Amino acid sequence: MKKYLDLIVMLTLVPMPSAFKKYIYRNFYGAEIDDTAKIGLSYLHAKKIILGAGARVGHFNIIRNLEVFEIGEMGRLGSFNQASAVPLSKSNFFKASPSRNPSFKIGRHASVVSNHYFDCNDAIEIGDFSTVAGRGSTFFTHGIDIETNTQVAAPIKIGKYCIVSARCTVVKGAVLPDNSALGAASMLHKPYTETHRLYSGVPAVAIKSLDPESKYFHRANGFVD
Repeated sequence: MKKYLDLIVMLTLVPMPSAFKKYIYRNFYGAEIDDTAKIGLSYLHAKKIILGAGARVGHFNIIRNLEVFEIGEMGRLGSFNQASAVPLSKSNFFKASPSRNPSFKIGRHASVVSNHYFDCNDAIEIGDFSTVAGRGSTFFTHGIDIETNTQVAAPIKIGKYCIVSARCTVVKGAVLPDNSALGAASMLHKPYTETHRLYSGVPAVAIKSLDPESKYFHRANGFVD
């Protein structure tokens, strides 16, 4: 019954003013939301919501069934994004991944723009000052192990000062190292470690070095002119 009441409350909150939503999330759901954070016309359902100073959630986002949803100081979630998971309470799923962590973290001064999808059956982290740019990128933290006939999950990490370009696919266990870029329409399929690289292709490989002195890698403010 409680989950249905929570659903009704969350849906009722969507059109409400940001200040009212913050009051309800803080006082009834234990959220940690800074006074300067703002929440647009979005559906937010997570056991723990953390919004830092100046954090912004735009309009028409759907955040569903997460353990943690967090945006750091001055972080941004644009509009029409989705982040969802099978809740941990459904123990018949992901028996091969008992330690999975359904969470979505956007770092300090990081930005996720519009129309992206995040399968958060395990943790997805967007590092500080990074950008998920363009439209139509998908992040999948789970898949099916054909040999064992099980669903498995693994986290995804986008490092600090990174760019993920439009229409990329990022799969479970993938890591984009700090100060790197993922070219448009690429598929990041495994953890990489070399920083200051452009990764591109299907599957993505390092195709060129990036200048460590590039201004993007030294921003003190997340906004890009």
